[in-house]
Amino acid sequence: MTLVSFVVFMSSGITGPVSSLYAESLGASYASIGLLGTVASVSTIFFGYLWGRTSDLVGRRKVFLVVGLAATALNDGLIAIVPSYAYLYPLRLLGGIAMSAYATSSLALVGDLLERRDRDRGRRMGVFRGLGSLGFGLMAFMSGTIADALSLRVPFALAGAFLIGAFLLALQVREPSAPAGARSSVRGSLHLVGQALRGLGEDARGWYSALVRGRLGADAMDTADSTPRLPLAPLLLASFLWALVTGAVYAVWANYMVSEIGYSSTAMSRLWALASTSEFPLMIVAGWLSDRLGRLPMLCLGFLAWAAVFVGYVLVPGMPWILLVQLTRGFAYSAHTATAMTYATEVRGRAQRGWVSGLYGAAGGIGSILGATMGGLQTQWMGFRPMIATNAALIFAGALYLAVVAVKHRRRIALAEFSSRT
Repeated sequence: MTLVSFVVFMSSGITGPVSSLYAESLGASYASIGLLGTVASVSTIFFGYLWGRTSDLVGRRKVFLVVGLAATALNDGLIAIVPSYAYLYPLRLLGGIAMSAYATSSLALVGDLLERRDRDRGRRMGVFRGLGSLGFGLMAFMSGTIADALSLRVPFALAGAFLIGAFLLALQVREPSAPAGARSSVRGSLHLVGQALRGLGEDARGWYSALVRGRLGADAMDTADSTPRLPLAPLLLASFLWALVTGAVYAVWANYMVSEIGYSSTAMSRLWALASTSEFPLMIVAGWLSDRLGRLPMLCLGFLAWAAVFVGYVLVPGMPWILLVQLTRGFAYSAHTATAMTYATEVRGRAQRGWVSGLYGAAGGIGSILGATMGGLQTQWMGFRPMIATNAALIFAGALYLAVVAVKHRRRIALAEFSSRT
């Protein structure tokens, strides 16, 4: 699974830094670039939930993993040959559907594999995700050079080739045995999809009711030891806000660095690669810290680091300070991602892990939709720097929220321990 993730992130790394430049070369405005990011996220919201819920009912993850990778490989190959940015809209939509199948099943399957690792689950998740960032960084370092020397289309063709390799590797994955009661027959597949769709409506009504009654963030009790579990709502809200601000800023970050600050495509992609490559060791460190500090405090620390990164983009975007900003970005990304992924796999048991993975992805999808659109429109209206400063304020507000939730959760644990002793 780690090797599959490494190759998948290689495919993302070679296209990520030049994606908005490619869209611009095909005739897209900044607002259109933002909307392109929105299209992929729309499909992630619905289908990420559907794939996760259905994988719980089936009791299998691998089929979603391999089909998602095959479809994403085909999608990137088609993106490489389109004549106009208008064709990117349906392809981004289909790509979002395919990638959500891979992403949701991958996270749930890794959670299944780490289920018995209580003490070092965060560190192991950091290794899994950190090696993915290493693959991304290595390719991001080369992406701009390839685009400058050959064409902006070539990175997307190479991404498709990498994904074919990931698909072949995924065929070798052995997943744990299905839990008792799981239904994996072909005959029952349509019934399972129907159950998942009905569950979507039930979940929506349940979340609305909890929100109205003010109990959205209440902690569930772990039936094994009667101690408060991590609350689900802060994870989803953190995923939403993180995707909102990163979607806004990084939808046009390459354009900001090239058009306004004056970096070449090669220099821009190497700055991106610096941050991504640093995530390999920093993911492991962040996972280790989250095992010791707790998931909620680590999420808060990650949000504070993100605010510092955005302030750095506004105040010191030139050399040599941008190097420090990008290294801080590596820590901020690692602190959030390694912690949130571990949080998502342990907040509920195996029977609901795909469901939580889908909700986690859906929350991020909603944030990405609003963020990419907001970032493009804000940049069109007010310019790059005010847009980035606004998102720095938003992520700082999120850090304050997480700090409050972390304190309340610690108090609940202390009260539960006191009650158990008395």
